[in-house]
Amino acid sequence: MALTNDVCYNNELLALLKGYSALISPLHLKFPVQCSFTEVHTFLLHQVLLGPHLEQYPPSGRYQRSFWKWAIEHLERMDKDEEDSEIDTRMYDRYLSLMSDSIDPSSGPPPDSYMTYYWKPSSSLGSADRSSHETITLLESRTTIESGTTGLRTWYASFVLASYLIENVETIRDQTVLELGCGSGFLGIIVAAIQQKFNERHESHRQPMPAVLLTDVNGEVLSRCRDNVQLCCNQSSNHPNITFSIFDWFDALSLLRSENTMTAFLSKANVGVVIGADIVFDPILVPPLVATLRLALSFKSTRMAVVALTVRNEQTLAHFVREAVKELSVEEVPHAFTSATYFDLDAAGVDAGLDVKIFKFTFRNSAS
Repeated sequence: MALTNDVCYNNELLALLKGYSALISPLHLKFPVQCSFTEVHTFLLHQVLLGPHLEQYPPSGRYQRSFWKWAIEHLERMDKDEEDSEIDTRMYDRYLSLMSDSIDPSSGPPPDSYMTYYWKPSSSLGSADRSSHETITLLESRTTIESGTTGLRTWYASFVLASYLIENVETIRDQTVLELGCGSGFLGIIVAAIQQKFNERHESHRQPMPAVLLTDVNGEVLSRCRDNVQLCCNQSSNHPNITFSIFDWFDALSLLRSENTMTAFLSKANVGVVIGADIVFDPILVPPLVATLRLALSFKSTRMAVVALTVRNEQTLAHFVREAVKELSVEEVPHAFTSATYFDLDAAGVDAGLDVKIFKFTFRNSAS
């Protein structure tokens, strides 16, 4: 879904919409007090409460309860533009209906929820209109671990890598991209959108759409990824060449390459670029991941791998880099990502404040 501001919204109002859509806690939202009551009230009513996208893909009821309590309290304290200015009863009705859904709104783990993130394509994709936003919508877990996996939510490193790819679209725009550990599908949707926009911009000499190969070892995660990628509100739902595959990095440790199932997969895939985010979180995964990267990069079609890693444990990261440099050329790529570069994120969210490093890997014999 694309959002173009036909009316030039105040930045504070747009930030409020982004925060609500991404389930940022009201404690970390800024109420647009510089706007008039009528401006804020109209925006909340028509863009947030009654917005068609958010009606179809709403935040969880628990989040909506906290948001509308907060928003109504602020509206009630605002100076009214006119004597008869009142809060629309539909806002009260929504809040009361949400309160009646549960005796204890805060009990139990937070439920899965739709999350919508707004981003701006770079000018290199022909998006000179800075008021134009694209969206990515995902059904995600709101817990750190669900069903024994961390792959059902989008982690901070994915936003960092997505921002890097948006800023450096030449890395992936015309390449078959293999993602290791695709999770809920966030990066896959970004890659698909970049490829589609690049193809649209060069319609006069349009090439066949390169493939996006989304892989994960967990079948439940892969199923969630497929569902999110195929949501009709996401541009990726129109991409003609996205595949979803179970991919076990430990297969790359097979001594006999001819018996390696991963080799068979890669020999047919014609991968140009490998990507991954937050895929080094356990030392036991280091040998199979390094072996997977080496195997993928050994194919002539594969130019590089670009991986973003959150620094949670410096020893684990250092161990991974030490093992990787034995097999591959490794370069740390500078980036200047902040939470406001392309995405508005919760400043107190998971991994907020942690450093994220981006590394580029190339096969040593073809390093550039």
